[in-house]
Amino acid sequence: MREIPRLIFNNEIVARRADLRKVNQSTPVLKNKGALNIIFFDGMPLVNKTNSQTRLTYLFHDHWLLTHVDLTVFIGLYKGKSIFAHNIFKDRKDSSHEDTLGYFNKRIQNDLMLNMSYFLNLRNALTDISDEESALAGTGKALIHWNLNNKYCGKCGLALSIKNYGWERHCNSCNQHHFPRIDPVIIILIISGNKTLIGRSPHFPEKLYSCLAGFVEPGETIEMAAKREVQEEVGLKIYDIEYVANQPWPFPSSLMFGLKGNTNHTLLDIDKNELEDAVWLTREELKNLLKGNCNNMLPARPGTIARLLLESWVRNEI
Repeated sequence: MREIPRLIFNNEIVARRADLRKVNQSTPVLKNKGALNIIFFDGMPLVNKTNSQTRLTYLFHDHWLLTHVDLTVFIGLYKGKSIFAHNIFKDRKDSSHEDTLGYFNKRIQNDLMLNMSYFLNLRNALTDISDEESALAGTGKALIHWNLNNKYCGKCGLALSIKNYGWERHCNSCNQHHFPRIDPVIIILIISGNKTLIGRSPHFPEKLYSCLAGFVEPGETIEMAAKREVQEEVGLKIYDIEYVANQPWPFPSSLMFGLKGNTNHTLLDIDKNELEDAVWLTREELKNLLKGNCNNMLPARPGTIARLLLESWVRNEI
């Protein structure tokens, strides 16, 4: 199998250590003073600027911000140290998102230890932090999101208790166990001779074009999902589908399977409910797009699996 290339959120720097999730939460290896603590507010990690590099802000165990959290999850061991992700809750009644965020930002700006720290929207700044820290932030974001959105049992409706430091929830009423949700998604580079297809979703940032993608449905393989999605969105039949790479995508909890496939046709029947536009580009045209030489189009962003597929095709690597 082809080696999985490095992508954002993909780094294996964290030792997951499932065995440590099950120990008592007062155990020294978890709650020692050297543990690393990262903070999230509304899915945004607290970061700082260090020598023009954006880095996660790590807090001491007794920092005042940790008194404002409503959820703590254990990510694993990072460089031999326990690392935790904490979620800040809205601690003032009827406060809006902006008011609450402003409240914390103001306190952070007045904290000498948190000089230049702020909450970063990961989706808008995918490559601002390092590969290692993107993996920490992505895992923390996905795990916190799952916990905050799964507080009640889907079987009996009663409140769930947290187990294994945020990696499981349990219903004490009906004994149902709940585990973090992962949504499989295919994203595919479609090739016809010397051309490849890119499309634009109505939800994309302005001018952005990317590879076609869609969720895998129950009972499907990733190849079946790719055929169905391409047929539904642009009316093409594809064949010779091959796996290229994968990428965790914490928006909120997807696992992206990067594929390539071929078609003998170029006539498109675009489903306007799914795509605003779709166009065929030659290698040379795509190369110019990736270089930023197109005024009316932007390519998939660096660090994403879509960008990897496009760049690999331009370089004749796939």
